[in-house]
Amino acid sequence: MYKRTTLPNGLRIVTAELPHTRSATVSIYVGAGSRYERDEEAGLSHFLEHMLFKGASRRPTAKEISEAIESVGGMHNAATDREVTVYYAKVPDTAALETIDILADMVRDPVMDAAELEKERHVILEELASIEDSPPEMAGILIDETLWPHQPLGRNVGGTPESVRTLPLAAVNRYLKAQYVPSNLVLVAAGNVHHNEVAEAAAHWMGDMPAVVPGPWFPVQPRNGSARVAVRSKDTEQAHVCIAYPGLSLHHPDRYAVDLLSTVLGEGMSSRLFLELREERALVYDVHSYPSEYRDTGSFTVYAGCDPEKARVTVEVALAETARLLEALPDKEFAKGKQMARGRIRLRMEDTRSVAGWVGSQELLTDEILTVDEVVARIDAVTLDDVLRVGRELLQPSLATLAAVGPFDDGHPFEGLI
Repeated sequence: MYKRTTLPNGLRIVTAELPHTRSATVSIYVGAGSRYERDEEAGLSHFLEHMLFKGASRRPTAKEISEAIESVGGMHNAATDREVTVYYAKVPDTAALETIDILADMVRDPVMDAAELEKERHVILEELASIEDSPPEMAGILIDETLWPHQPLGRNVGGTPESVRTLPLAAVNRYLKAQYVPSNLVLVAAGNVHHNEVAEAAAHWMGDMPAVVPGPWFPVQPRNGSARVAVRSKDTEQAHVCIAYPGLSLHHPDRYAVDLLSTVLGEGMSSRLFLELREERALVYDVHSYPSEYRDTGSFTVYAGCDPEKARVTVEVALAETARLLEALPDKEFAKGKQMARGRIRLRMEDTRSVAGWVGSQELLTDEILTVDEVVARIDAVTLDDVLRVGRELLQPSLATLAAVGPFDDGHPFEGLI
């Protein structure tokens, strides 16, 4: 299903040939993100991501980069997370090789103009300010800070207004040279493409990049008695509450059991949490769960948005429903969860951008690419006992952290819950 070539300088090129499509998604995955940043560099990976759209050697302005993609009907963007930064463009298949030229130019030879950096600094500050208008996002950031305090993994990927205001151009350039090196890059093309042509284009545009050892990422640190409940006071109509537990890493053999646990507990309108908190008790509009998996750790999070007056009972019911599931999970419900997990994975593979994401993230973070059938087989191998065992190990109230954003003066409404 996938083909891989590694250039002498360490650049990995992976393709998923889908000849039935009329599109192609070209992506470049980079080992860069908040886990690679010191405290004083908070937001550096995200800042650099923005700067790469401001112009490159063969298209020296933002307009020229955008026009090169959009003139053929394509779309492009980027995203920065804790362990990965990705640049991607989805274009008609006839423009795939030209798109390799465009993205390669951006990541290896951006203009990095000082005046443009100051402009983008203001843009990023506005992006951070927009989070203040999104209490669910604030709650998601706050729960990560609470679960992983005082370390890069728990930090907002975008940094803080204070750090963004002070990041100098020299630091951005140093980070570019340290992280955007061939052995830390994966170029992916998915769609109606031919591997040999993609590899040839990648070698032409990136094969002469010097081989450099990239900078390291910072491993997870113990919580060491930090507070388990955090509240952010904000004048909102709803309270936004997250409960999070330490989870498993990308490499842990039980990660698929965790995924199934989340599917049954809080994913979709037929999940335990949705049926109990919304359909039966009308406590919430939105409630869901999600696992997050990283190189050396992970998390399991439950989110709910509710009336502030009902925030405590919402948490109580969510905890009770979680405990009830771990007491007994009927075979029929477990089988439904498996089928749902299988189906969602298969549906993702209908889009070239999703296929590129499937391939690129695995190659960069795990150095192997599992096919859809291989992942489905691992899901099928999970037993009911596996799910209950893992759930009982992870979802213990004594291990939980809680974060809330809403019209609260302090954490008193949640006292004694975890």
